[in-house]
Amino acid sequence: MMAGCGAGPTGETSNIEIRALNVALADKAQQLQLTYMDTYSILLAKNGQPLVFFYMPDGEHLSELGYLKWVDARLLPYIKANGVTCAGMVGDSITRRTYVVLVQHGTKEATWEDLLGIKAYNMGVDGDTSADVIKRLNTIVQPDIDCYFLMIGNNDLHAGIPIPQIVANVETIVQYLKNTSGKPVVIEAVMPLFTP
Repeated sequence: MMAGCGAGPTGETSNIEIRALNVALADKAQQLQLTYMDTYSILLAKNGQPLVFFYMPDGEHLSELGYLKWVDARLLPYIKANGVTCAGMVGDSITRRTYVVLVQHGTKEATWEDLLGIKAYNMGVDGDTSADVIKRLNTIVQPDIDCYFLMIGNNDLHAGIPIPQIVANVETIVQYLKNTSGKPVVIEAVMPLFTP
C-alpha cells in the first residue's frame, strides 16, 4: 500500500484513478472558464510511464528533477505569458516540499520564490485533502497574490473520496479564491505515481 502525501490516510491509488480525476478536473476547468494545466504528462516517458528520476524513493513525491521539470515545462511559461508577479501555490505535500531542490550551488533549500523567480507563497500542507484546503481557505487569500495555482486530490484518492466529491470540493476552492481575491486560479492536474 502506498502512503498518502505526508501524514494523510493510506490507500491504494492508481494512475488510472488519477487520470480519471484529471479528466474530470479538466472538464470542470473548462466549465468554469479557468486554465487547466497538464502537470501529469510532463513526468512521463514516450511509452506513457512515469520516469523514475522525477520521483523520490516513495514514488509519489517529486525529486529535484521533478520540481525543475514542473517549473520549466508548465509554471514559468504560464507566469511569463500572463505577467504573474506573485503566485499562491496551493496544495498538499507535492506543493510544499520544494526544499528537495538545492540552490545557490547546493547550499540552500529552494522556496517557490527561488524556483519561479517571483514572489510566491507556499501554501502546500502535508496530508491535505481538498476538504482540508476548504477548511483553511480564509488563510490562503493574500492581497499581493495575482494568480493561484491549485494542485489537490492525491490524498483524496488515497482516502477513497469519490471523484465527483473531489471535483465539487475543487470547485468550492476555486470559487472562493476567485470571488474573494478577484484573481485567476489555475487548476493543475494531479501528478502520476511512479510504481516500479
